[in-house]
Amino acid sequence: MLARFLMPVALIAGLLIALFAAWWLYDLGKLRGVEELGALRTEHAILEKRHERLLGETTGLREQVAILDRSSQIDRQAALDVKDDLGQLEEELQAAREEIEFYRGIVAPGDVQSGLRIHRFTLEEGAVAGEYHYDLVLTQLKRNDRYVTGVVDWSISGLMVGEQGELALAGVTNPSVKQLKFRFRYFQDLAGKITLPDGFEPQKVILSIQPEGKGKPPAIEQTFDWP
Repeated sequence: MLARFLMPVALIAGLLIALFAAWWLYDLGKLRGVEELGALRTEHAILEKRHERLLGETTGLREQVAILDRSSQIDRQAALDVKDDLGQLEEELQAAREEIEFYRGIVAPGDVQSGLRIHRFTLEEGAVAGEYHYDLVLTQLKRNDRYVTGVVDWSISGLMVGEQGELALAGVTNPSVKQLKFRFRYFQDLAGKITLPDGFEPQKVILSIQPEGKGKPPAIEQTFDWP
């Protein structure tokens, strides 16, 4: 009888012990879970703050990069502008030097022979095919106490469809100009435009300076290669 009574008691006691152990383990796990959850929340908050700080630093660095890039562009543009200005000033300085030498040669020509001279003759291509702009500067050295007058005859030699030929000034100007007239004491700049016919390949330009009047200086003739 006693054995029959103790067996159910032992079973109930074992069941109670098992239930207590399960509850204790559950409570312990819950407690640890709460602690771990709190730790995770704390770590998450720290990571969020770090992310915000890094995001702010990244934004600041991007802004600095943009500012530096813009500043670099401005510096490069400023350097290019200064370089262009310097180049223009050097060109103007060279032109001023040439002009000074030009006037010095007229006023104090030194040991050069007196008389009429071709100081400069240039040809530059125009806006359309066959068009050229010319610039002829005549000077009178030493004998510039009186005016010199006269005309300039042109002759352009070259090939016309493979054959040697010549063109006069009247054939390449519009309206037609037979000769260039001049009258000056020190110098005169004669400039204008010529247009070559299709199929003509220029080679040389022969300029003949023909002074007129009493006490005129000797005539001169000079040949220039076509540029």
